[in-house]
Amino acid sequence: MVTPADKLASAHETTSFGEAAAKRHWIDHAARTTAVLAVLAAVSSGQYANQFSRTILAQAEASDQWSYFQAKSIKRHIVTGQVELLKALATTAPQAAAALDKLQADDAAAVKKYEQELAEAKAQAEATEKQKLLHQRQGNWFQGAFIILQAGVVLCTVASSAKRKELWALAIALGLAGLALVGYGFVIGLHP
Repeated sequence: MVTPADKLASAHETTSFGEAAAKRHWIDHAARTTAVLAVLAAVSSGQYANQFSRTILAQAEASDQWSYFQAKSIKRHIVTGQVELLKALATTAPQAAAALDKLQADDAAAVKKYEQELAEAKAQAEATEKQKLLHQRQGNWFQGAFIILQAGVVLCTVASSAKRKELWALAIALGLAGLALVGYGFVIGLHP
């Protein structure tokens, strides 16, 4: 015969088992959340490394373009100086004026060519610097996302081990914030 005390004990065991299952249920979700946050953190970290590399390469390319610009500028100044020298020589040596006029025309054409090349080199260097700044900005967003996502991973782990559901909720909030930063990092790359 089952006594009322036995029924009460049985009901208490069932309730305890049900509560344990409910606790276990959210802890299982917290473990899955940890895995998702870790994957997002890995994606963010990879994108940060990618953008960092692109920034360095763009900086090197921009430096090369500015060096090229400087070399062309020096050549233009040399040729401009030669043109002025030829003008001065033409006034002091009229017998060589015809030969000097031809040299002056050649140098004037070279100056025009250098000015065109300078404009192209400057435009290329400025475009490359804009790309570098974009890669830097994207990298900063990915790095921030990585930090936030890692904090979420840590909070999920602590929430599971301490059985603190509010920490799990905070980890989810950090995960959403990190996901938003990752998304924004990709979006600014689409619309420079």
